[in-house]
Amino acid sequence: MKTRWIDEEEFSSMSQSCLSRPTPPKSLAPFQHARLLFSRLGLAGWERRPHLHLLNKGEKLLRELRNLDSQRCRETHKIAVIYVADGQEDKNSILSNTSGSQAYEEFIAGLAWEVELESHTGFLGGLQRNRSTGDTAPYYATSFLECMFHVATRMPSSSQESLLQKMRHLGNDEVHIVWSEHVRDYRRGILPTEFCDVLIVIYPLPNGLFRIHVSRKKEVPHFGPLFNEAIVDHKVLPGLVRTTALSASRAKRSMLPYYQNYYEERAKALETVVQNHKESSTFEDFIAQVYAPVIGSSPFGQGSIRSSGIQLF
Repeated sequence: MKTRWIDEEEFSSMSQSCLSRPTPPKSLAPFQHARLLFSRLGLAGWERRPHLHLLNKGEKLLRELRNLDSQRCRETHKIAVIYVADGQEDKNSILSNTSGSQAYEEFIAGLAWEVELESHTGFLGGLQRNRSTGDTAPYYATSFLECMFHVATRMPSSSQESLLQKMRHLGNDEVHIVWSEHVRDYRRGILPTEFCDVLIVIYPLPNGLFRIHVSRKKEVPHFGPLFNEAIVDHKVLPGLVRTTALSASRAKRSMLPYYQNYYEERAKALETVVQNHKESSTFEDFIAQVYAPVIGSSPFGQGSIRSSGIQLF
């Protein structure tokens, strides 16, 4: 076997060829990405056909989809929080409070996040972005719920009109959290309202613990985790009170006739859209229009549409 020697120039050329970057593959058309996703999700199989439909694209469908997008996708709650200082026993003095004790402010800070109403994009619970109901408010959210706390000390109280507006927001809430530093127990009738189905009162104790009083209207189902006359440490107080208030709000809503959870309402609306706009087709036609559509000009702006007028959603 003969040995072949290469010179320096040939070696340099071979090295450059080996070190050069590979040519990237040609980019796929936008619709090809949709086809790949459709296949890799396992949606092209015969067994999935009863659950997939082609929809007739038109102005009515687009309008219904926009309406569907505007529906809330999380359950929402609004809960009143009221501060009662020592010696306060009438509505005007309680509603006139613009701040509370340090322990009360620490409780509010642990209850939820303070958000600016003017720039807040989530659930407002009836509060206004024009600062007529205050600059900030405590707001809590998870992947499944949003809660806005109507804190009396965060709302304006400089005039009789602002006090009336504050009472309107607090009075319309079904769950009230009251922080009372008065020596006597808080009376439900101090803030007269037809609502306030559940009342959770927090009494600070001299030893640093807190006594919880929970009362509900007789028609409201039981809820938890806090119960009447429970004694709670300050470290777990905000979380337990928030969880109990949310449970109370759900218990109250469960009494409403024909009440549906947010996900039930959304599923029903989506099913209505499909039933109103689906196009009947065989499995062969369905697959053909997904994988080999006939592209034409779209009457809905930029983009394309099948010549049959059917669009996949």
